[in-house]
Amino acid sequence: MKIAFLATKLTKHDAISNYSVDILKKLSGSHKVDLYTFANQAEIPSKAGQYNYTSIKDHNLKSVFFSTTKIYQLARKLEKYDLLILCGPDVPVLVSAHLARHFNPDLKLIWDFHGLTPIRYIYFKDKLLTCIRRTVSFQSMKTSDLILVRSESIKREIEQYVNSAERLKISVIPIGINLNHFTNVDAEEIRKKHNLYSHFVLLYVGRLAPSKQVDFLIKALPNLNQDFILVIVGGGIEKENLENLAASLKVRDRVIFAGRVSDEDLPKYYASSDAFVTASLHEGFCVPIIESFACGKPAVVPDRTAMPEVVDGGGFIYDGSIEDFLLKLKNFKNRVILEELNIKVNQVIKKYDISKVSEEYLKIIEKFMDESK
Repeated sequence: MKIAFLATKLTKHDAISNYSVDILKKLSGSHKVDLYTFANQAEIPSKAGQYNYTSIKDHNLKSVFFSTTKIYQLARKLEKYDLLILCGPDVPVLVSAHLARHFNPDLKLIWDFHGLTPIRYIYFKDKLLTCIRRTVSFQSMKTSDLILVRSESIKREIEQYVNSAERLKISVIPIGINLNHFTNVDAEEIRKKHNLYSHFVLLYVGRLAPSKQVDFLIKALPNLNQDFILVIVGGGIEKENLENLAASLKVRDRVIFAGRVSDEDLPKYYASSDAFVTASLHEGFCVPIIESFACGKPAVVPDRTAMPEVVDGGGFIYDGSIEDFLLKLKNFKNRVILEELNIKVNQVIKKYDISKVSEEYLKIIEKFMDESK
């Protein structure tokens, strides 16, 4: 079977990109697979071919505009495959994919959908582009053959955009990670670097964007004793605002902005923490939850979108208020609860092992293709 994996951009130190590379490894072990992107910084398996949509080799307005002039040429390339996996490609690429099926009616299209942040949480300057991409993506799903989503939450979100017959085409398969990368990690380097000794370390990993509500975590600190500190891993436009907020609340010395860190250092931050915390308004999956689990650390998350589903008993779910968040943190003083939580974390993480997830991914695709013959 010849497969084209159509993505937008694969980058370093990005969980979804790492996941995509692992899926490519699994697929290319049994089939001929080619990766198409605007730009790729990741190391893909040697058996997989690699192509760029344009000569610009970057994903920006210029390259997207230029790709519109390549729609026909790309469609002619894609028509020669048996299957196209659409992993969030941009609008012109989607047009090429469906045009390719016009040229080759036997060509199958499978959407690998990781979710889209709702328009209300998008920056004003990005709202129009996001709205266009959402509209075209959902229209593409309606005429594709199968949709793979990362959580039941995402499935419920997109069901409103497809009719009842099309809902039967939606399959849920979680994101997986390499568990070995997060086990037996020496956290001493990070503890020493940030002087984390004798502290209860709350860790946030992710973008510093308004919808992530990192300010909520900082506002909770004055209500916690001095033992609690917050380590923030990630970057974004909210950083300066968050630093100013911490200073105004007189907790700047209890908030550590670690910035973006490498894939090699990230497990060390999880290992040096006591719990992963988030107050995000929307998550289609939330990879940091399972990365934290892989290091044996529980999570404290709000009762929103996919987060309770992913936690699955391996942490505490709060109702979104600071009061309930603080109440859940008090559970960490109960040794019996923590021991039970540790057992659950070790059980839950097994289903997110990338070797199992990629095997399931391959089986779903092969079964679908066999049934389509």
